[in-house]
Amino acid sequence: MHSSDCQTGSPAASVFDVHCSPMHPKYIVDDEREWRVLRQTSATALSASKVTATRWHAGGNRTLEFGAETTADCHVVKIVLRTMNIRFSVSGRTVQDGVITPGTVHVTEPTVPVRCLFRGPYDVLHLYVPNTLIAEYARDMPGHLEPRLCTEVVPRKDIVVDSLGRALLDANRVGGSIGQTYADCISMAIVARLLSSASRVTTSERSRGSKLAQWRLKRAIDYVEARLDEPVSLADVAASAGLTRMHFAAQFRAATGLRPHEYLLRRRIERAQEMLVRTGMSLVDVALSVGFQTQSHFTSVFKRYAGQPPRAWRESHGVPITA
Repeated sequence: MHSSDCQTGSPAASVFDVHCSPMHPKYIVDDEREWRVLRQTSATALSASKVTATRWHAGGNRTLEFGAETTADCHVVKIVLRTMNIRFSVSGRTVQDGVITPGTVHVTEPTVPVRCLFRGPYDVLHLYVPNTLIAEYARDMPGHLEPRLCTEVVPRKDIVVDSLGRALLDANRVGGSIGQTYADCISMAIVARLLSSASRVTTSERSRGSKLAQWRLKRAIDYVEARLDEPVSLADVAASAGLTRMHFAAQFRAATGLRPHEYLLRRRIERAQEMLVRTGMSLVDVALSVGFQTQSHFTSVFKRYAGQPPRAWRESHGVPITA
């Protein structure tokens, strides 16, 4: 079922009812027939001074995968509206694999290829923000730095953008020129919020010495990669990069978007996924091989990142269960 199907029985059912009503032939927040691809009517409406909003949503438990590339003249802002289980990759790099919750936001820059595997129901709001509009807003912001909306290393939570995105859906209920004005104002508020957040992050990074130098980052990552099966402390990783724990943690997060411990756990789970698919090792042996002392802890962390317990995840990838 594509996202264009009319749906009922959800908290936003009243919005869908109006959306599908013949009394409202023109939709301000239109449904996407193809993932991240504007319909002809929406593409025609895309201008240098307006944000175009679309919605990608469907129920059911099917697993579907889609790919797209952001057009050269705009950025795409993704706002998650419901809990979903996905694998989302940017330029071939997986940035999210598992359960993602409402209020999660991700920005994709122009001409960047993305893919997403949806495991079950999904509901996402996409904003297509013209580059010229971002530049215009940025020029009016205070301070000497010019904030930009950059492709993010990992999706992040923003409760303000979440609230604004849900309010934007009511534009179809309002309808007409008033509804369009309503949608334009909320869209502008979302862009301003994201630019303001980008400005604060840029200022914060500059004040603490910016990102971790590439050679230090490589040393730290190499250190972690060689010890995924061992206990690893923050002090040890920081020392490998020649920094104190405090300076290393801040600069590592600025460079990768992840706290060092979060990066370590993510890499352990990614290594475990490789072993679950490519070897016949038992779950206990896999857990021990990626640095977990107990299978229960391994299962808990694995489910957090992958959205399923390791046994179910292995089975879903067509690997026979041995233990």
